[in-house]
Amino acid sequence: MATRASNRQAAQKAKKAITASTDGNSTGSKRKAASEKTNQPKKKKEDSKTEDSKTEESKTEDSRPEPKNESPDRNSDLVIDAPKEERPDVKSEEAPSHPPTSASQEPQPGPAPPTELGVKMSEEREDVVPFNILEKGIIYFFFRPRVNVEDPHSMDEVARSFAVLRPTPLGAELDKGQGPLDKDAKCRVIMLPKKKFPTSHTERDMAFVEKAGQSMKDLQENFIASTTYQTKTKGERTTQEAKPYAEGVYAITSTTRASHLAYIITLPKELGEIQENFGLHERGSWIAQSKNPKFPGPPVGQLPKDPEYPEPVKEKFGDLRWVPLEPEFINYPNAQILLIGEAQDSLGKAGVAEGKKEPHEQEPGQELEKLEQENESRTQALKGDETIFQDLGIFAKSYPQLPTTWDT
Repeated sequence: MATRASNRQAAQKAKKAITASTDGNSTGSKRKAASEKTNQPKKKKEDSKTEDSKTEESKTEDSRPEPKNESPDRNSDLVIDAPKEERPDVKSEEAPSHPPTSASQEPQPGPAPPTELGVKMSEEREDVVPFNILEKGIIYFFFRPRVNVEDPHSMDEVARSFAVLRPTPLGAELDKGQGPLDKDAKCRVIMLPKKKFPTSHTERDMAFVEKAGQSMKDLQENFIASTTYQTKTKGERTTQEAKPYAEGVYAITSTTRASHLAYIITLPKELGEIQENFGLHERGSWIAQSKNPKFPGPPVGQLPKDPEYPEPVKEKFGDLRWVPLEPEFINYPNAQILLIGEAQDSLGKAGVAEGKKEPHEQEPGQELEKLEQENESRTQALKGDETIFQDLGIFAKSYPQLPTTWDT
């Protein structure tokens, strides 16, 4: 953990140095440009007052528009459009005086704010993100009804539940103008066989990666959408479309001995029976550990196939059966995770930075709260509860709002 923190801090310091150097050069150029613009108009004024000049200069002056009609912008157009044979002296004396005389009128240098993975990036934001946030992003919660059950009335009629993790860069900023999230961004699907998230230290539930590296569009078309199939004994059967029941923000954080998966719910605004039945609160966290694939899982949590980890990832497990969760470990289907209930209605240890936090860095909980406020502003600028359907490309007419109670 210390090595990852040091590497990240070193990278941040290097970015600062580069940024400072770039800013210094930019400032010097602006000052030089401002000085040149201040002197040039004087030269133009003196030239216009010169009497009994050469014949060609006099003709040129006569062909110019009256001074009272001149403006910096119009002069610029005249210089470009005037025939060269009529204005032999314009290029050397007039051209330098035409840029705007005010620095505030100059085009701003550099490109627009950069984007990455479909969201706006900020180096300043990345600089204050605490070293022990390994990943942050948007999280969506779904459940799928049992086969041929269109509207479940209780947890007994729910077949499976899962969460979709949509990572964003550490320096990501959301705002009202963000709109729906990029449907090409890669996501992971974390499946919960027991359907409910653990809510206490005594509850330990296995989860696994169902999908990884999938776009939200692919997930909607090939996983979330309903499917119909034929069976030999019962005829046609329908797997119902997965139904979203919450959206929020999340962060994977590391502490001295463990990793944590923390969340804050954005939608719905008021949590109800359904969210509580699945073990969610307005905010919370779980201790998260990754299973070493070379050891068999518990009898109730074994999968027919192991994750296809490359050798460098396998080496990180060593001879340990369980290791603290890292984002890299859940980038492969069939990766297994142990979730242990930790905090409800608070972020617990997941919201605190342990170790050598830099003075300018925020606490993990502060960064997660800021991201949640930005996501709330983004959803309000769209269509409230329907934002989740816009993000995932789901047709929203059947979902006027996220459900909070079971249909009766």
